[in-house]
Amino acid sequence: MNKPMDISKMPAELASVCKWIHRFSPPTEASPDEEVCVIYARYSGRNQKEASIERQDDLGKDYVAHMGYRLRAEYLFADRGRTGDSLDDRTALEEVRRLAREGAFKRILLYGWCRLSRRPGDAMMLFDEFEALGIEIHVCAGNTTGRINYFQALILSIFAMEERERLLRTTNYAAFAAAARGRNMGGIPYGFRKGDKRGELVVEEEEMLVIIRIFVLFVVDDVHPRKIAYILNKDGIPAPRGGLWTKEAIAGTPGRGGGILRSLKCVGYLVYGLTTIMRTPGRAKTTRTVGSLELLKCVEKPELARVDVDLFNEANAKLDAMGYCRGAQQERSSKSVLLLHGRYHCVCGSKMRLATAVGASGIRHLLCKAAFENGTCDRARSTSSHFVEAEVLREIRDRILSDDAVELFNTTYVAEMQSVRDEVLRSRKGRSARIAEIERWLDNSFLKSLKTGRTDEDTGRVCESLQAERRRLDEELADLVVPDEAMEVPNVDVHALRGAMDQLIMRTPLKNPTEADLKLVSALRKLVGKVVVDREQEREGYTLRIDASLADLSGRSGKSSPGAPGKNSSDVAVRTFVRDCPAPVRSRLRTPEFVRHLASKLESNEYCTSDEDWAAIEPLWVHWDHPRRRLILDATLFFLRSRTLGLRTLPAPFDGGYAIEYGVKQMIRKGCWASALVAMERIQSSTVAGLDTSRLASRVKCHEWVP
Repeated sequence: MNKPMDISKMPAELASVCKWIHRFSPPTEASPDEEVCVIYARYSGRNQKEASIERQDDLGKDYVAHMGYRLRAEYLFADRGRTGDSLDDRTALEEVRRLAREGAFKRILLYGWCRLSRRPGDAMMLFDEFEALGIEIHVCAGNTTGRINYFQALILSIFAMEERERLLRTTNYAAFAAAARGRNMGGIPYGFRKGDKRGELVVEEEEMLVIIRIFVLFVVDDVHPRKIAYILNKDGIPAPRGGLWTKEAIAGTPGRGGGILRSLKCVGYLVYGLTTIMRTPGRAKTTRTVGSLELLKCVEKPELARVDVDLFNEANAKLDAMGYCRGAQQERSSKSVLLLHGRYHCVCGSKMRLATAVGASGIRHLLCKAAFENGTCDRARSTSSHFVEAEVLREIRDRILSDDAVELFNTTYVAEMQSVRDEVLRSRKGRSARIAEIERWLDNSFLKSLKTGRTDEDTGRVCESLQAERRRLDEELADLVVPDEAMEVPNVDVHALRGAMDQLIMRTPLKNPTEADLKLVSALRKLVGKVVVDREQEREGYTLRIDASLADLSGRSGKSSPGAPGKNSSDVAVRTFVRDCPAPVRSRLRTPEFVRHLASKLESNEYCTSDEDWAAIEPLWVHWDHPRRRLILDATLFFLRSRTLGLRTLPAPFDGGYAIEYGVKQMIRKGCWASALVAMERIQSSTVAGLDTSRLASRVKCHEWVP
């Protein structure tokens, strides 16, 4: 009845259709054994232990034995401590879905339908997915034991969601009822310890003295929370959760509250429901928000009060004024772009902290975070980010992207990376072959036991050993990432990148970056992995240790592979460059790059007037017969184009100092400057194209000129 038709005996038109269907139809794969099953288990509560998974496993195996099914060699997939309200972080379920798409089993067994999901939308999506793959879903316990159909899946999903809501209502009601009776429903805060009774708090007097000291330092002595943390760390006082004190532990986090200065328990009040946890719309994350005032439970406990109420209120008012209020985060002010943000470290291992921008310049200072906040590092001096970034860019231009470095990369790194790649491929091939051998043995274990005469106990022991080996090989295989084929650096425009360093040095600190600027910064962050700043207290200069990798610049970033220890695509090409830098200067700085830039502009006369410009301007200046009037006009244009130089600090031949500045004032006062601009704009001169005259706005304002 279902015998395949012989194409040779069909009419020509039907035979061509069958050949066309046979050509484009997907290849058929051998279906798995109809009796092969897997068990999926899950528990979500923190108080539930591994026994919950073991019970679900036992019931699943009993169901398999009763129905005459057969378990897969690796059959148990368990998500521990994962909520049924979301499919996020359900790694075991994702593995089951992957195996289902590969056709590795025919049935999935559940202790209860709610183990799959408690949200009807997610549960029905999974049901449709497994049904489309031809996989049956069976429930092993309860009133709905057996295979689940569409109608049962829909009803059970609704009941599972209703049960979750009921559990949440019961739990929340019990928590609020316990809070109303004066029990502590949260963790044990700093300054207290657990009492003899359930939910009872007892004051820890030694820690409470530290809390009182914090309030006094903050309110009376006007010490910033960061400095308070510094003082406590210097005195060796343990932090609430161990480690070091931070300003967040003292003042809390803006937008979320918390912190010792906000703790109502210090003034004798137990408050429950102050914050609540909500899931984001995608249900991937949870956020803590301020709770409703109508649901707050506040119980007075005078025996816990150790801090004066007026002192507490004054501290909270001060926190609100500083921006540590409960509510939305404050909008960040616009600052300059730190070229290698996140790459700066101190020699002690701590990251470098960014100080606040100084004025409109956007220059910030780098200082050791451990020295500033905790006092655990002796490198307490700060260094201007302007000087550090300029020195790093010079090192990139002179050594990291030099022709010798590029040639060394192409001759050594590419060959070594190919060797690493071959070694990883060999390791993966060996492990994959061993996994296939174990799979074949496990699939034929029953037949082997009959042929060799081994008992079931012997076979089970060997199976357990092979399964453990299989899991180990799977983990090693997952860690063995094959590096990308090495790319030679000439494929990247190294010369253009090296040439852009001078322009970037002159523009630091980088403010109002364009798209091209951000792409250049992204390339630099790929190139430089780490910058260690070493500036000793007595030393004037400082040392930079820069870790750079041309492999990352070429767009190839690899991951470590156990099969090739110490040889991954990033580590092989990383080179360390040491640069001794002079002491930063406090006066106005002219970098060598800027001096060369000015010299090139003077030589090309790009910033000054041409003969055509002067021919249009000279007839308008007959009433001003200054002998150096063209030089003064060129000095003004050079002053505007340079953007950073003053009229008294211009290079030769405009280095007349006060004489040049006085001549510019005379030119503006007589209306010559305004007439010159009009004349050059009339002839569409490139000298004034895109010229920003705002630096002269205050001087021109009082001297209007009408042509």
